[in-house]
Amino acid sequence: MKKLKKILLINWLYFSKQLIEVEYINFLTGKNGAGKSTVIDALQIVLLGETNARNFNQAANEKSQRTLDGYLRADMDSGSPYSRRGRDFSSYIVCEFLDEEEGSRFVTGIVFDCRSDGSRQERFFIYDGGIPENCFLDGQEAMDIPSLRVYLKQQYGLRQKLYDSHKEYRTDMLAKWNVHNEQVSRMLKKAVSFRPIVDIQKFITENICDIPDKPDIEAMQQNIRDYKRHEQLAQRQEEKLEKLMEISRLYRDMQTAIDRWEQQTFLVLWAQKEDLEGRINRHQAEEADCKAEAERAAAGFASVSEEIDLKRRRQDELKAACAQSSVAQEEDRLRSGRERLLKEQRNLLLQLRNTAQEIKREAISLCSLCERISEWQNRQLLAPVFSTAGNIQKAYGIFLNCDEQIFDSSPAPFEQAQEAAAQFMGAVREVSYKLEEMLHSLREEQDRRRAALVDLRKNIKDYPQGLLQLRNQIAAELKQHSGQNVPIDILADVLEIPEAEESWRNAVEGYLNTQKFYLLIPPEHYQRALAFYDQIKRDYNNRSFGLVDIAKLREKEHLAPWDDSLARKVETENNLARTYIDYLLGRVVCCTHVSQLRKHRTAITAEGMVYQGYVARPLRKELMEDAFIGRRAVALRIEKLESELRTAETELSGWEPIGAELAKHKGKDPLFSRFFVHSTVEQRRDDYQRGIEITKEVEQMEEDLSHLDLFWLEEQRRQIGILDQEIKDLDQQKIQYNSEKTQMEVRIHTLEYDVLPGLYQELSEKEDSLSERFSPSFIETVGRPRYRQEFARLKRASAVAKNFGDQMIRTENERNSTQRKLFQARADYVSAFQPCSFRTDAMTNEEFDRERQLLEESELPKYREKIKAARESAMEQFQNDFLAKLKSSIEQVQDQVKSLNKALKQTQFGTDRYQFRADRNPDYAEYYDMIMAPELMEGEGGLFAMPFQQKYGQLIDELFGRLAMSDDTQLNARKQSELQQNIERYTDFRTYLKFDLETTDQNGSKQLLSQTLNTKSGGETQTPFYIAVLASFAQLYQVNNLSPLASNTVRLVVFDEAFNKMDSDRIIESVRLLRKMGLQAIICTPPDKLPDIMPLADKTLLVLKEKYQMHVMPWRKEMG
Repeated sequence: MKKLKKILLINWLYFSKQLIEVEYINFLTGKNGAGKSTVIDALQIVLLGETNARNFNQAANEKSQRTLDGYLRADMDSGSPYSRRGRDFSSYIVCEFLDEEEGSRFVTGIVFDCRSDGSRQERFFIYDGGIPENCFLDGQEAMDIPSLRVYLKQQYGLRQKLYDSHKEYRTDMLAKWNVHNEQVSRMLKKAVSFRPIVDIQKFITENICDIPDKPDIEAMQQNIRDYKRHEQLAQRQEEKLEKLMEISRLYRDMQTAIDRWEQQTFLVLWAQKEDLEGRINRHQAEEADCKAEAERAAAGFASVSEEIDLKRRRQDELKAACAQSSVAQEEDRLRSGRERLLKEQRNLLLQLRNTAQEIKREAISLCSLCERISEWQNRQLLAPVFSTAGNIQKAYGIFLNCDEQIFDSSPAPFEQAQEAAAQFMGAVREVSYKLEEMLHSLREEQDRRRAALVDLRKNIKDYPQGLLQLRNQIAAELKQHSGQNVPIDILADVLEIPEAEESWRNAVEGYLNTQKFYLLIPPEHYQRALAFYDQIKRDYNNRSFGLVDIAKLREKEHLAPWDDSLARKVETENNLARTYIDYLLGRVVCCTHVSQLRKHRTAITAEGMVYQGYVARPLRKELMEDAFIGRRAVALRIEKLESELRTAETELSGWEPIGAELAKHKGKDPLFSRFFVHSTVEQRRDDYQRGIEITKEVEQMEEDLSHLDLFWLEEQRRQIGILDQEIKDLDQQKIQYNSEKTQMEVRIHTLEYDVLPGLYQELSEKEDSLSERFSPSFIETVGRPRYRQEFARLKRASAVAKNFGDQMIRTENERNSTQRKLFQARADYVSAFQPCSFRTDAMTNEEFDRERQLLEESELPKYREKIKAARESAMEQFQNDFLAKLKSSIEQVQDQVKSLNKALKQTQFGTDRYQFRADRNPDYAEYYDMIMAPELMEGEGGLFAMPFQQKYGQLIDELFGRLAMSDDTQLNARKQSELQQNIERYTDFRTYLKFDLETTDQNGSKQLLSQTLNTKSGGETQTPFYIAVLASFAQLYQVNNLSPLASNTVRLVVFDEAFNKMDSDRIIESVRLLRKMGLQAIICTPPDKLPDIMPLADKTLLVLKEKYQMHVMPWRKEMG
């Protein structure tokens, strides 16, 4: 056994120099933060050959911020007076080992040269011998790397070495330890961090077992690829053959459809030809019938025309006799005169009714308007309209239901209506114009209020127009004159009315009136401001803006305001304003009641009643309500203006409909004008009288007509009427004959020039089409016999054409569909199996049929032979290079587990015993059974034996597919990654095994760690980890190897806080197990565990920290 004897720390955090001697079982204890992990972190650097800070203090805090530089320069704590930062120094971590078999010693360690600029160098070193007495100190300072190199060379010659490479150091250190497995570094890290096992499978395979080499499957992969390639090529040829067979089938389907379509085409064309011949014969017969009918109608037309001529001559003779009669002439005179008078009367009546209707509409319109006016509120402005509206209703009432008889009355009503209308429309125009002016004024005022509200809401007061402009002009003038800004305030802006005196606001506002808009000019600038104001006063002629002369006021007036004066109701921080307000309001006494006013020379009430100059008068309401003084003025102004807006809107909404109504009528002229009454109405009155006269004249003419002798005349007229009716009847017959003749001629023309030529042409085309598309032999042997058969069944040529025409469309679609499918199948074939130059649109299938025959008879049999040979070669290598090696690896690991379990069988942890399990993985049970199958390596045939192939053939093919692809160059990144993962998985013996740690208690009850890992307490989960770690170290250190040479190894195990969650019994059993396994241990533990563990330890070391210094000293019971 090679035993760690000493640990040396020089300049390591707060250890300036510390030599620690250790035994077999060593406990390192101390309070939290005393420095236990500081010692362990230093020890890890030497034992692991790494300076990586990730290994530091992992058990104490997995998110540790400790750094190597912090350890070396001692500045992990801010404000440390022992910090070595900014100095040149060297640090050492050294371990001395004793070979108990040979009695020799060797040292492994590391030296750090740290510089004041923050840089550092480090070197691991190994030499044969012990730690020197000077502990690598040259005086008070540790040797630097060059000094150490010289020292070791002088003392140990070739038995020492400083390393430039960490890896080389680790290799030589493990050789010194007689441990030839780098897994020991991982185990040391795990033991120090002492994190519970999360994955027992991974822990056992990585730390308990020696992992055999994976089988080299490259040659097997190549054979599998060859086999797969041949298989794919054969599969490709099979696919080609399958595609070619499909092409042949589609070609046959297309030919069948083409043959059926040709027969149907012939039947349709032949039936259409015979149908055309029949139609031509029928139209020729129709043409002959039409010619005969036209001749008959022409003869009838001539006969009727002759008869009409005879009757018209007789009718003319009778009319001439009537015209020569004196009675007829008188009758004609009377009747024409009556008709003329009646026409005149109708025109007069139309004009009378139109004018009466106009008058009625005018009356209704004006009376309706007057009714609406009567509903309005009678205000002063509307008085003229109201007064004249009644006259309109009186004057126009007679015309509301008038007709033409109104013109039989006297002219007085019309003249009265004329006068009323003139007065009323004058009043409407007058009121309308006034109302428009008033509305315009109201709207302008509303716009002014809205604009003022906009400014007020921005906290800008709506001062009288021009006030701000005047202030700005004077300020600019004074600035130009004095060279500096001169403050000019509006009096209202610098005054304030206290909240307690708010009731007096209206009185102050009204009494000051426009004086509150006066400008306060600093006295020193008043004369210049006055002169300038005089120059521009014409711009403000209509404004009462004033400049307050405070200097003169103060010179002339020295009156203090009375306590009960109005001045006391006003506050201001402006001295100028104070002087002026005291002057204006200081003698105006505030009275609570109007009865008190006469007691004073000048007085006022809060309600605005003023007594002055022996006169009492109220202040104007609008002056009192216009608030401009103080901070609340803006809010009050807004409130007042909003109220005024609402009031004005209400007023506008009342006036606007009235204004609109009047505006509609103000431009209209009344119908009853002077011209209308004295011209139009007088004319209609004359027309009415003329209508009465016409009635009398017509009555006289009708009486004259009644005295004429009309008997002979009426008989002649009756005969003329009979002849006239007979002529009309004959005209109808003439028209009928002419229509019949025309119809026949049109039909004959249509047949000769439209119908028959087209049929002749169509028949010729059908005959040409038949002769071009079908040979005489086809027509005689196939076409006509089939047609006679179908004609006998369907009876008519048109029925044959219709029946097979419908079928031909479906057959043509079928033909086109099969052709498209054929051409597409050929195109797919040519695209899929390049290079291929076959024509895809050929109507024959010769090229594809030759290719199919070649594949069937020659190429596919060759590929099948190659596939068989390649598969046999791959299977042979699969058996020898893959399955056999995996089986060997599994058996080797299972033997290692058995060997480890043999040692564990002799070891008991309390009442529990532990055994490692390496069983068949149920997820890969089939693969495990195949790999471990006895018949695989026994007898003849092996992998090729029929029973083995029947049982595992499909599984072998599946495994081939997972381990190799046909052509790696064609794999995309995802497939390549998947292939690599499969190779890693299936060539690793661990895939087929399931590892676990089995616990057997005193009752023989067994439990697997994997099943209880998440259900037990901290101590219960630490124990299996502890057992597994110790077993792993025992395996790595070859503790149970019977060879003295092989088992002479370092046995060191380092635990940081291994027992913090274990109870006393488990701690005792853990230490006993350490001894049974022959391991050397350094275990960090908190002080509260000392009573349990101190009796078990060979040495207990106490770590102390006093401020910024650390020490390690042996612990004795009396120290507790």
